[in-house]
Amino acid sequence: MKIKFLPLIVGLCSTVWMLTSCLNDDVEEITYSSNTSITGFSIGTLHIEKTGIAKDGSDSIFTDTIDCSKYPFTIDQLNRTIENKDSLPVGTDVTKVLTNITADTYYIYYEKPDGSNVKDTLWTNTDSIDFTRPVIFKVLAYSGVVGKSYQVKVNVHKQVPDSLQWNFVTNKFDQGIKLQRQKAVYAANHIYVFGQNTAGETVIQWSSVSNGSSSAWQTLPVEVSGIDSYSATSWQGAVYFVAGKQLYRIDPSTNNCTPVTTDAAISQLIVGGDVLYAFNDQQQSGYLSDTYQWTTDTEAETLKPLAGNRISATAFPVEYNTSIKRVVALSHNNGTAEADTTAIVANRLSIENTWNIYTPNTPVVCPNLKNISMIYYDKKLYAFGGGNANGTIKPFEALYCSIDNGLSWRKETRNIIFPQKVSDSNPNLKPFAQYYTEGEGTYSCAVDQDNFIWIIWEDGSICRGRINRLGFASKW
Repeated sequence: MKIKFLPLIVGLCSTVWMLTSCLNDDVEEITYSSNTSITGFSIGTLHIEKTGIAKDGSDSIFTDTIDCSKYPFTIDQLNRTIENKDSLPVGTDVTKVLTNITADTYYIYYEKPDGSNVKDTLWTNTDSIDFTRPVIFKVLAYSGVVGKSYQVKVNVHKQVPDSLQWNFVTNKFDQGIKLQRQKAVYAANHIYVFGQNTAGETVIQWSSVSNGSSSAWQTLPVEVSGIDSYSATSWQGAVYFVAGKQLYRIDPSTNNCTPVTTDAAISQLIVGGDVLYAFNDQQQSGYLSDTYQWTTDTEAETLKPLAGNRISATAFPVEYNTSIKRVVALSHNNGTAEADTTAIVANRLSIENTWNIYTPNTPVVCPNLKNISMIYYDKKLYAFGGGNANGTIKPFEALYCSIDNGLSWRKETRNIIFPQKVSDSNPNLKPFAQYYTEGEGTYSCAVDQDNFIWIIWEDGSICRGRINRLGFASKW
């Protein structure tokens, strides 16, 4: 008898067998990831307290907002730390911070204070988190594994970056001497102060300086008479001065002093740049090459009003070509006319053969201060000193700043200032006018490679200052 359903039964059995085989061999087990890394971190807009000037001219504190989303945060996966290397501005409120986080999963927890305890809280981008202290974050993997914790810090500057901070350094000249007619020179981690003692003899004191610290003053023994203290200057890592129209050189590595042979009699040094700018014995301006060959300027009488004065001068590269130096010299104007209320400011380029004296650019001139000094600092020129002749400007009342190579000057009234009263936080630091007056109107100053300004008073005591941001350690 023929079985009609045999093919159907055979086909059905085959299908069942195949299905069973597929179910046994092709079922895939799902494995959940155990990755627990935070891969991105940023913060949003925060409030910041700023100090401004009210209508009546007084200081006024107001609240503003600052977009912090552009401040990059560095994620150290090895040490599991996250922080902003570029600190937020001083005064930024980090007690209520909105964060944006990317991670291997959406399950991110952070430790949130709960009274005296701390509890893990599931993070959302709407949470307002207090970052006045480091906050611990953790990522929960899809596999259920809790990853190693991250410590997250939001750094805020504790100092006003653009503020000039001063400190008093207790230091006295060797053997308790006092020096008038001072000039200070920095070279190779040394500060040299040239000045006249009570007997009218020029004495050289020196101190080693490094990262804001200074050694005790020592006397540099030199067998040279008739030293012009105002002639001292630094050039090519050494210190040069003039005595009896003879040029001398001090090597800072040994403090040895040796005469230098030149083909011209030198009466006064001005400043060292690519060459050594000076006056010859005819009070003509010119310069010495690195082989000490003299060249007289094309218009050698232009700078004659500065000859014999206490000259402050500096040389720095121009922005458009660093191989060219801008040279600026400044001096008190010894004229007798009532109109002589402006200091003398002269400049030249290193590729030029003459000086140019600026015509007073009223009302943005540099005032004619007694014992005036000028420094190149933070890519600007700053001038300061004693009071003016008519008494309208007091000694060390302010610093005057020029951003156009000495052509025009403005009085600094905020941040870049001298102490005008004794501070409770720094009781050893007196108003600079007091140091100046007690020192019979004498001082000297120098700037070192660590961006410290050193002001040395008559007895060798020191006031040291630096703009805060110039001392911030690089974190990158």
